[in-house]
Amino acid sequence: MPSCKKCGSYTKYFNGLCYSCYSKGQSKSGKVYFNKVTYPSGKSTIYTGQTRRSVYKRFGEHLGYQKNGNKNHYTGRGVRQELLGSIFSKNRFKAERTIKQLPREDKIKLAKRGARGFLRSIFGS
Repeated sequence: MPSCKKCGSYTKYFNGLCYSCYSKGQSKSGKVYFNKVTYPSGKSTIYTGQTRRSVYKRFGEHLGYQKNGNKNHYTGRGVRQELLGSIFSKNRFKAERTIKQLPREDKIKLAKRGARGFLRSIFGS
């Protein structure tokens, strides 16, 4: 039976780490992004998600869900999507949970602030 290199517990990977030892070394920092999704009925909502990768790659996945008609995903049910902005966080999981509890207007303000910060980093001043 394979065992973890650090703690000795069972792992399904030979000569590897168990999931808990592997995840302890992972970074929690990343970006929280805001996406405006419009549905066929005309209703629109603000979707909040988090990622360690590029926000544009993640947004492209959402567009792929919509294009393929994948209704299992929340953003795949919409007819139009718009990336509003993103913000960096040291703990992206906690930030996403906190932001999802905010009212719609506050989410839009955060998204605009993130978009302004992104443009400032590219063009300066």
